[in-house]
Amino acid sequence: MSYFEDDYGTEMEAIEDERRNADLEQAQMEREGNRLAALRRRGICTHGSVVGYVGKVIYPEQEGLQPGQSRCTEGTGGCKRIFNSDAEWYAAQDAL
Repeated sequence: MSYFEDDYGTEMEAIEDERRNADLEQAQMEREGNRLAALRRRGICTHGSVVGYVGKVIYPEQEGLQPGQSRCTEGTGGCKRIFNSDAEWYAAQDAL
C-alpha cells in the first residue's frame, strides 16, 4: 500500500464518521421535536421562548418584569409564567 492510498482511506473514513455523527444528531433532534410537539398538542407549555426585562418595555409581555426576570411567550401567548433567572427557565424546560 502506498502513502497516497492510506491517506485516501483515512480521509474517507473520517468523512463517513462525520456523516454518521450528523445522521445520529439529526435523528436525536427529530425525536426531541416530536416529543415537544406531542406535549404542545396535549396543551402543555414547553416554555420554548421568553421575553426578558431590558429596562424599557418594548413588548406588552415585558410589563411588570423586574431585572433578571423573563416571561414565557411560547407560541401565541404562552403560559405567561415568570422566571426569576435563566437557570429557572432552563430547569422548567428540563422538567418536561
